[in-house]
Amino acid sequence: MTAPALGTTQAAGVRALVTAPSRISPALYRRFWRRAQLDAMVPDLMVRGEPYLALNALVLPRQDVALLARLTATFSRVFYAAGQRIAADVPTTMALGFPWAAAELLARESPRLPLLGRFDFVQEDQAQGGRWRLLELNADTPSGVREGIACDRIVAELLTEARCLVRPSAGLGDHLTRAVLGALGLGEAHLSARLVPAGGALGIVTTASELEDLSQMAYTADLLRPALAVHDVRVVLADAGNLRFTRRGLTLRGQPVQALYRYLAFETVFGTPTFSAMQEAASRGRATILNGLFGLLLQNKGLMAWIWARRDDAGLFDAEARVAIHAHLPGTWLVDDLPPALPREHLVVKQVFGREGAEVFFGEDCAPDLWTTLLGRHTYVAQELVRVAAVPAVVQTSLGPVSREGYPTVGCFAVQGAFAGFYTRFGDKITTARSKWLATYSDGAGQWQAGPETSRGLACQ
Repeated sequence: MTAPALGTTQAAGVRALVTAPSRISPALYRRFWRRAQLDAMVPDLMVRGEPYLALNALVLPRQDVALLARLTATFSRVFYAAGQRIAADVPTTMALGFPWAAAELLARESPRLPLLGRFDFVQEDQAQGGRWRLLELNADTPSGVREGIACDRIVAELLTEARCLVRPSAGLGDHLTRAVLGALGLGEAHLSARLVPAGGALGIVTTASELEDLSQMAYTADLLRPALAVHDVRVVLADAGNLRFTRRGLTLRGQPVQALYRYLAFETVFGTPTFSAMQEAASRGRATILNGLFGLLLQNKGLMAWIWARRDDAGLFDAEARVAIHAHLPGTWLVDDLPPALPREHLVVKQVFGREGAEVFFGEDCAPDLWTTLLGRHTYVAQELVRVAAVPAVVQTSLGPVSREGYPTVGCFAVQGAFAGFYTRFGDKITTARSKWLATYSDGAGQWQAGPETSRGLACQ
């Protein structure tokens, strides 16, 4: 994912909660670390030798939170409409980088809004207008739920500076749990369409050798267990190698599962026995895959180029959606369709399936021969460069807390198309696994509130 380009003026109203390193004492950070390990199932706070979680928060003006919530819902409609239009068009999805077999399987899948997605926004500096701009959608295996639910709360409880601030992510766990129940046909409103029988199971499959992925899914499994137990449904968490399609149907660790959530990147399992088992079970109606290939299509950056090319299509997008695309989606083109007049210094090139900043190139940093090579790679898009101001914030390092300027990327969770909370990372020019996590709060109530789920700092109770 691309972070903003360098800017000079901090966006008005956006600020870090803590700006003095002396505020975060070693003892206070140890308390935070220990609680994160216990409450959020964070086994190791270090990423490549550096702490990942910062005991700090990005504070957004309430009008910005309200706007981001509306944009999350609006862009959910935009991406869903675009995905519906092309999912069954095999030549088009192949042109977006899908292998032929995956494109054929996608064409047979029933499109539906992702159970969980995350739109990643940055804010332009004031010289460029200060608009929030959408960089990408993560809808295949989005991360950050654990941080959004548990770590966000812990920061609010440990920092007195958070008094009277609002936590827009306070209801994320409840939103996600209700969405999973609905997707499985459980709950009072869904009994007639129940997909998992009493005594059945929801499987969560991940890569056990990846400790971060395993802990994220262990947290998610524990989050869902109480609500599913009410309906006599178990949760089975296991490694991808434990997934089988047998005469009993889809099994995980030898236990039949009637529904599956895949926390495996598509490119790591395509063509493997794990992928074959999932697709065989789904095609025979023996299991429901909660996050199939349609989410991967919505995440494909080529779809953003497809949307941009049709930004004025009133038959595809409603008036609000068309305004949002023009104002908040940077111009995006498949490299084959890039207008020749656009200088490379104003562009970023990205691989359509790139994850965590992989294969992202800023034109202003590329030599002419490299740029020419990139434009010959047909599974890349070029996107208008967004210039964003640096925000000063205190973050934790292996040498202790330091104050630095960085570029916050504000992830907005969409649970079945509705805003549900935040996942903010603070990093360098490209947001990667080395970026720091920040909690995300607001300075007051806003239109995103759905009721008592949105909570204020504990000192204001």
